Amino acid sequence: MQKGSANKIGTIFMAILLLSCTATHAYASMFELEKVPISKINEDPTVYDSTMAYRKISVIGNITEMNKQSVILSDGPDSLNVDTTKMELFEGFNVSDRALITGEYRYDPIEESILIPTYVIHHPSEDMGLVNISNIVTDTASYNGKYITVTGNLSSLVTNMGRYTATIEDEHNNVLKVFYYGSTELETGDQVKVTGLYNGRILHSENMRLDRSPLSVSTLVPGFSSIIGIIAILSIALLLKSKQLND
Repeated sequence: MQKGSANKIGTIFMAILLLSCTATHAYASMFELEKVPISKINEDPTVYDSTMAYRKISVIGNITEMNKQSVILSDGPDSLNVDTTKMELFEGFNVSDRALITGEYRYDPIEESILIPTYVIHHPSEDMGLVNISNIVTDTASYNGKYITVTGNLSSLVTNMGRYTATIEDEHNNVLKVFYYGSTELETGDQVKVTGLYNGRILHSENMRLDRSPLSVSTLVPGFSSIIGIIAILSIALLLKSKQLND
């Protein structure tokens, strides 16, 4: 009886641990909205036209053409033109890469309809875990379009157009620009932890808080949360197997 109770407690504990590790993906909702197949857009473009009623959608496909003039996103025989005014959103992406693009679709029955991207994300999404700011600023392409977490000193914080524009600085004076979408009582000089999507050389976030763990194992092992998640899953499986043998 005691052994069975211990197994149940262990299972509950590991389940909580798993949930805490995978919770970092909750912020994806801001960047990954209603997913609309390209075929549906092409069949009835007026339904998704943001010029008539403001809305944003997410579209998934393979990049089949990419240059300064145009990006083509394709899904099977269907394709969609994507605006390249903000070419920095595509940094590190290559032809044949699969991407999720969130933005405004603008239908033009006379000329060319186009998707104006707000975010360009690798698909399936990638969470790089805790990353040093110095690594990001020296190799922006490797982190662009991926979810990351950074820590550092909040060196500036101003309100602008319904969001906060912040800069996070590390001990080597490397600086990362952040767009924070939320409310906060943080002040300049605070040590903070920021989680979000790095895209277009800006970290977009709904999760910026005080960093209460100045030395984390994640600092030594980037992507630590993912490793713990795998360990938690294996542990739960072993505990359940042990329980079956004991019953």
